[in-house]
Amino acid sequence: MRITWFGHSAFKIEFGKTSILFDPFLTGSGYTKDVSDVAKGVTHICLTHGHSDHTGDTVEIAKQSGATLISNFEVVSWLNGQGVENIEPMNTGGSIQ
Repeated sequence: MRITWFGHSAFKIEFGKTSILFDPFLTGSGYTKDVSDVAKGVTHICLTHGHSDHTGDTVEIAKQSGATLISNFEVVSWLNGQGVENIEPMNTGGSIQ
């Protein structure tokens, strides 16, 4: 397992063929590398909530990687309207495989 912190709220956990990116606020956070590098190989994006300092680069990364976006129903629906195609809307206490 590999854990990478990108600053503020953004980090990635990689294990096996799975790469989960959490709260990808990169642009404007002080992160100075290319967002495309972070998007490579991402299979899932998880958002804790819909504040801009957590959603950040979600749309761009989801479009580049084809990753499944996982968050609460309202946030996932909002980002689906912005072009994120692979979505898994959740609610508190739910689970997915």
